[in-house]
Amino acid sequence: MLQNQKYWTLFLLGDDRALGELYHDLFEPLVLIAYNRVKNMEVARDIVSELFVSLLATSTEVRKTKWENVESIQAYLKTSVKNKSVDFIRSERTHLDILEQLPTKQLMENNIDVLDGLHELPLKETELFQLHLDGYSNVEIAEKNMISEKTVRNKLSMTRRKMALMYKSFTTIALWIVVH
Repeated sequence: MLQNQKYWTLFLLGDDRALGELYHDLFEPLVLIAYNRVKNMEVARDIVSELFVSLLATSTEVRKTKWENVESIQAYLKTSVKNKSVDFIRSERTHLDILEQLPTKQLMENNIDVLDGLHELPLKETELFQLHLDGYSNVEIAEKNMISEKTVRNKLSMTRRKMALMYKSFTTIALWIVVH
């Protein structure tokens, strides 16, 4: 614990390698905190990694003024991970709400470009997403592929996230579909 606080102080003074030591010591416990909220190990790892990347991207001057009063780096990072996990859940719900409001036929007829991105995804994800677009429920997709409904939800969620990254703004694409 004291060692981590020492690394934090060194990081605030501009030693980026010290943040690497914190990453090494705290990554797995922070991932577990994120996982308890988002229920997806890949997403949990991304959340923690993105937190450390954002810390590293902060200039030394900003580090000193912004974080010099942090008394416990573990508590600060735990809180940050919890907040980022909640942010992820909120954004995921927003994306799901938008997708659920889109008529499948409208998606298929009016936005071929979005669907073109499917060929860049793994075959199984493409098949599951195509079944979803064809109007199958998660339960039906699960039964058809002999996997659990939760696996279907996770795969569809990962596919949506990957497509959102491909197109940079999932919401903009969805809104474009609705408008056109």
